[in-house]
Amino acid sequence: MFTSQTTVRFSECDGLGHVNNTTYYVYMEEARVEVFRLFIPTLELNSWNLIVAATRCDYLQQVKFAETITTYTWISHIGSSSLTIEHALQNDRGEWVARGQAVMIHYDYATQKTVPIEKHVRTQLQEHTLAPEGVPELRK
Repeated sequence: MFTSQTTVRFSECDGLGHVNNTTYYVYMEEARVEVFRLFIPTLELNSWNLIVAATRCDYLQQVKFAETITTYTWISHIGSSSLTIEHALQNDRGEWVARGQAVMIHYDYATQKTVPIEKHVRTQLQEHTLAPEGVPELRK
């Protein structure tokens, strides 16, 4: 499992005074960087080999300006050329505020085709399959 922390910036809040719904996707994308490093250690765009197939977010509680959010990220499924990345966001009071998921595809941009995930990457992904304790399930 990977963890990252973010302090909510004023610009991320909307007219209702809480974090705008689109910002949660930014938090989760930023948290996926450590997963990306398993595929592309240098994060060089010329070597990029992942695409997003699907994302989702369940909003559980409001988050407001200056709160600190911890994003927990883990792998729930590893297919032949895809993986499912899970996210759970928690405020500094220990409350779950959002739950998200992204399906990523290992992809060769030159051939425009999916490619199998290499064994060494698969082994590293398997080291990050533990979810945080007490994390809520995604809504059905």
